[in-house]
Amino acid sequence: MTRHVGKAMEDCMRAVIGVLLNLVSDSEWSSTKTGEQDGLIGTAVNCVLEVPKYLPQEQRSDLRVLGLGLRINLVEYSARNWHCLINMETSCSFDSSFCSGEGDNSLRVAGQVHAMQALVQLFLERERAAQLAESKTDELIKDAPITQHDKSGEWQETSGERQWVSTEKTDSAEGKHKKEEDSEELDLDKALQHAGKHMEDCIMASYTALLLSCLCQESPIKVTTVREYLPEGGFSIMTEMLKKFLSFMNLTCAVGTTDQKSISMVIEYLEHC
Repeated sequence: MTRHVGKAMEDCMRAVIGVLLNLVSDSEWSSTKTGEQDGLIGTAVNCVLEVPKYLPQEQRSDLRVLGLGLRINLVEYSARNWHCLINMETSCSFDSSFCSGEGDNSLRVAGQVHAMQALVQLFLERERAAQLAESKTDELIKDAPITQHDKSGEWQETSGERQWVSTEKTDSAEGKHKKEEDSEELDLDKALQHAGKHMEDCIMASYTALLLSCLCQESPIKVTTVREYLPEGGFSIMTEMLKKFLSFMNLTCAVGTTDQKSISMVIEYLEHC
């Protein structure tokens, strides 16, 4: 019963966020009016940082991307929502190593943090996770078994004809062949899992970078604030991630869409910050 109730609430939450995404898209008035609703900005933040921990692992990234998309739409055209978010304090992401004590000591924090700091931490976490998944995928591809010369038999010439004559027992040969096939399928499954994880983390990191860029627009102070939280104080790590995301969009979407142009503009902006 509890599982069914939880699933119903999850579906309802996704539907509501979907409606809000369409409602506040490309409209200053609707973005501002929606953001004025009591607790909405904070709830949108929690949909990314806290709520996913109550969902199964495989469903968390979808909700986070929806929540990030909603926050981007809320602040992109509304100065009121922009000010509300940049002045907000929140907790770190529930799975952040910066808060759990597993991260770099220089970046470790506890308790409530500035919303922009929490977002930068989320970006860094997802960027690192994407790198790790990519390296694991590369290792699996690199270590893929090389097709061996078939030693189960040999070619023999009989009565002027060449025939393949097996030198192994049938059961043994079939068992060996099946074992090799199972091993190859297992390696392929692992590679696909890591590739899927890499793409999920790339998308989340890219959406977080887009949100941070919206918060930095026309605000040198916020640019400086974000720099302080980024490694080496530069935006190159964000631009590299966005370039990968843009390349993926160019492969999967029609070239020249509004989203692609917007991402290109963000990349150009960050490169000149």
